[in-house]
Amino acid sequence: MPVDTRSKRPLTQLNYEIEEAETEQNRLDADRASIGGMVSRASRRLQYLRLARWVRSPTKELEFWPIVVLTVGSGIIAVFAFILTHLVFDSISTAFLGLLVGAAGGAALFAMLLYKPPNALLPATLAEADSHLRLLEARLKEKVERITETKTRLHRLLDERRDQIASGKLQKAALLQRKWKTMQETEWQDFVVEVCRTLGAKVERIGRPGGDDANLVADFGSRRIAIITEAQEHNVSSATIHVALAAKARHNADSSAVIINRRFTGAAQDFARHNACTAIGTAEFPDFVMGKIEL
Repeated sequence: MPVDTRSKRPLTQLNYEIEEAETEQNRLDADRASIGGMVSRASRRLQYLRLARWVRSPTKELEFWPIVVLTVGSGIIAVFAFILTHLVFDSISTAFLGLLVGAAGGAALFAMLLYKPPNALLPATLAEADSHLRLLEARLKEKVERITETKTRLHRLLDERRDQIASGKLQKAALLQRKWKTMQETEWQDFVVEVCRTLGAKVERIGRPGGDDANLVADFGSRRIAIITEAQEHNVSSATIHVALAAKARHNADSSAVIINRRFTGAAQDFARHNACTAIGTAEFPDFVMGKIEL
């Protein structure tokens, strides 16, 4: 019987692969948007060139065809501009101004269609534009296929991690076997990120520990949490709670939390409790890791 090796993969490796897949998906989405814009511009240019070829096509049989196009085309646009302006403003003088603007605009438009690019270059320009559009469409198709593959891989990884989390008491207990009480700032931040991801959150690093802002933002499903991590040698005071509350508003979060491997002062605990900020110190951290405390 084949053995399911997925459960043997370390959760930290899964988290790393998920983070890589999310980064790749974001990059591919940006590339797709960029190429999609280029496809739209190339398509419009090709349509313009095809229209120019169609407008110029009778020139071989009718020598004065360009003059006819300029005269009749600009005249038609001028009449439409006159009618539209009169309907909108109900003024003959304003409508006459619209007639002049329409005539000038129509003449400029049809002059472009007749002479830009020159007749001698139009066939080659059309072929080049068509080839360029096909190339961009192929690149766009490739990006879409890669995005689909990446999303499929990401969903598989997320499902795999979700399965591990559902039966992950051993992994959570293993986290608590680490020497987390003696970790310093950077190591502590990395450890809190690992814990949050083990609990199923998507975590974004937005700064370094010890600043005047949150250094992590965690998404637990539909809930967004601004988090401050600190690993100081002294107890943490209410000042850090103030910073967390400000970070909640700054990052449009649903709530805030301060997670430390020390203790809070009594005043800090009271202030956090009265302001809906989750304060997790050495006493609360084991319950947080085991999923008994929600941020």
